[in-house]
Amino acid sequence: MVRSFCASGNHEGVKCGVHAAAAFIVSLCAVYNTTAWFYRRDPHLKINAIVYTLAVAYELKQTLHHLNAPQRCLPQAVVEEPQAA
Repeated sequence: MVRSFCASGNHEGVKCGVHAAAAFIVSLCAVYNTTAWFYRRDPHLKINAIVYTLAVAYELKQTLHHLNAPQRCLPQAVVEEPQAA
């Protein structure tokens, strides 16, 4: 069951939703840490803001990957070239 769930093209909507939720959560963390760093200038807040911002980029990439997965799994139409006489 796990193998079929994890296979490319299966349950892409669920996988997309999980990554979109993760992107939302880490974006909140990035905004909080960035705002806190502007006010307090603690070094760990700057590092956290950078890490969470990178995590947002990664999760958005994964979300788009799963959104585009059904198109990659569809068979492609073969176009034949006309033959020269």
